Amino acid sequence: MKHTFWSSLCATLTIVMLLMGCEKPATNLTEIDSFVKAKPVWAEGREVERNLTLSFREIIKTSWVSEAYIRLTASCDYRLKINGEFVAHGPSVAAHDHYRIDCYDIAPHLKWGKNIIAIEVAGYNDDNYYLLNQPSFLQAEVEVNGEVVAATGSEFAAYELKQRKQDVREFSFQRPHIEHYTLSPDFEAWTTDKNWQPAEAVTLVEQPTKMLLARHVPYPDYTVHEAEKLEEGLYKFKCNSTGFLGVRIRVDEPSHLQFAFDEILTEDGHVNGGRLGCYAYLTYELEPGTYTLESFEPYTMQYVEVLATKGGCEVERIYMRDYCGADVKRAQFECNNEAMNRLFEAARETHRQNALDVFMDCPSRERAGWLCDSYFSGRVAFDFAGHTRIEKNFLENFLLPKEFKHIDKGMLPMCYPSDHPNQNHIPNWAMWFVLELEEYLHRSGDRELVDRAKQRVYDLVDYFKPFLNEDGLLEKLTRWVFVEWSAANSFVQDVNYPSNMLYAKMLEVVGRLYDDPALTQQAEQVRKAIVEQSFDGEFFVDNAIRGKGGKLELTRNRTETCQYYAFYLGTATPESHPELWAKMLDKFGPVRKTNNEYPEIHPSNAFIGNYLRMELLSQAGRAKQILDENKSYYLPMAEQTGTLWENMTTSASCNHGFAAHIARVLYRDVLGVQDISPTEKKVTLRFNDCGLSHCKGSIPVGDESVDIEWTMEDGTLNATAIIPEGYTVDYTLNGIEKCNFTSL
Repeated sequence: MKHTFWSSLCATLTIVMLLMGCEKPATNLTEIDSFVKAKPVWAEGREVERNLTLSFREIIKTSWVSEAYIRLTASCDYRLKINGEFVAHGPSVAAHDHYRIDCYDIAPHLKWGKNIIAIEVAGYNDDNYYLLNQPSFLQAEVEVNGEVVAATGSEFAAYELKQRKQDVREFSFQRPHIEHYTLSPDFEAWTTDKNWQPAEAVTLVEQPTKMLLARHVPYPDYTVHEAEKLEEGLYKFKCNSTGFLGVRIRVDEPSHLQFAFDEILTEDGHVNGGRLGCYAYLTYELEPGTYTLESFEPYTMQYVEVLATKGGCEVERIYMRDYCGADVKRAQFECNNEAMNRLFEAARETHRQNALDVFMDCPSRERAGWLCDSYFSGRVAFDFAGHTRIEKNFLENFLLPKEFKHIDKGMLPMCYPSDHPNQNHIPNWAMWFVLELEEYLHRSGDRELVDRAKQRVYDLVDYFKPFLNEDGLLEKLTRWVFVEWSAANSFVQDVNYPSNMLYAKMLEVVGRLYDDPALTQQAEQVRKAIVEQSFDGEFFVDNAIRGKGGKLELTRNRTETCQYYAFYLGTATPESHPELWAKMLDKFGPVRKTNNEYPEIHPSNAFIGNYLRMELLSQAGRAKQILDENKSYYLPMAEQTGTLWENMTTSASCNHGFAAHIARVLYRDVLGVQDISPTEKKVTLRFNDCGLSHCKGSIPVGDESVDIEWTMEDGTLNATAIIPEGYTVDYTLNGIEKCNFTSL
């Protein structure tokens, strides 16, 4: 940012240019990485106090406004209002000791005369998987016509209004405190009344200087939509939704109300706010009057139930203010199979609710940025948005800290940014980080970030060395060894072969990324040992146990997921194991629910087994089968919640980020877009005989797009592709004999 003198000069020049009919240069509000005047501040001596909410307020006077911005960041969360009107929630998350700056154009919110800038800040200071446990602060400044007119450290007073109850339970193990309020009808006067007479202001003191970063990623979608009343006290949104729950109610007597919310209803038609191990209730103690209430934190729900333990209320309105990714709308997909169209929209809805500033696993229970999930989400984000900005933030967060204090040296956190004082981690998920790096490089061409990651990657390689046994395989991995949510997770010791399959793939990728042939050779040795030990002539076995005599003894534990790991990660190929490959394609998957073949082979769950299955069916060119299995697996999810789930049942989150990968499957195996490479300026198409007669779609690529449309008539495919300028296009046919192809 320029100093005030230059900012004022720039504003003057802007006015002159506008008067002359010239356009002013666009300001990229996601790339602001510094303040002009603001200092980080908080209540004196209370920066590590748990669940303390402060209300910051400043009145600025404006006349003619050519441009106006507010820059701010905080730990943990803030809500910004101007003259009582909601403007924004933030900040964008970052790694330990780093803070991303949000910058908003507030000119549309300012009126002639006095304007109230109100910022509510929650300092949680709580270990969780959503927001870091770091000392609280706010750093903010308002710039009008090129001049900073208010800044923390010189302007802005702060008040502890005690409207939000401080001593309350956590929302979940993975998220900080619930919201419980004690309010009177004038509770928002501090945001709207210029003559408000405040309680005594708290004493603010300057906090240590912060390491600041640009936001980089697009700002959220704050679309407001209404809930439908199903019956007295019970309301439903069109589909699973994520954001700030709003209610407008009238209370005629002192009342104690709760708003319970969840993604599904119980069998008897009520909301169970504790279904996910959460306390999914907003609690209000209210004096008589009319209220418009809106949650401070974002939550996920399809249903809301109003509960009164004292008094009651008349509900006038229940709404949701979305807090979702905004960069998903350009992507399009449509075919003559309505079930697939429904799945695509469910995938889009799932992704937008889980791709705000990092890739979340679920926006409800924890809002955590988990590795492995991100491997799949990164693909979908590129397909929907045409860029890798969120993925870069996500990966960069793992590179910024000097160390991760609560986990073993060399290991990466299983989810981040988060705090893990219990020292738990998933060694498998750290391996997926490396696999994602390679795919990110292909999508972005960002060699600089991959090179920055080199030390982290080699520290990870070194971490695994003490676990190698005499056969070169990982044995007795510690902490949370995770394969997937199925019986496969019961067979992770002593030598877990799926983990070793992933280890071999990681070594292979490191070898390619950093030109290290020794690791490439080691990867092949690991694969050879796995095949020799694990393959029993029919299936790969999941694990071997070290016997009393010290000998490694192969178990009879065999899972569907283990077979998928073997083929997806390169331990097996269709050529090396043709009988198992055929069996896996034809005998496994949803068909086993009816044919009950191979009951001794434990079935897969959604993540990650069934998603790996889709990748292998694609490799085999089984497009028709993919459509059938997608319908069997995922259409019931889309129909019930409008989003896609963590498991194959409603036993867990019904809105899980990785599940949006179905959109990648539809683009690739139905529309026919096999790959888009911005680095090579190349589009690779493979048109499959998928049993449909028509399909069209648009995939963003930067500011442009790849647009495909095809029809199938009398065995002939008629296809048109519109590709970005400077790109080339290649296509192949799978199961189609005749094709008329046009590229524009």
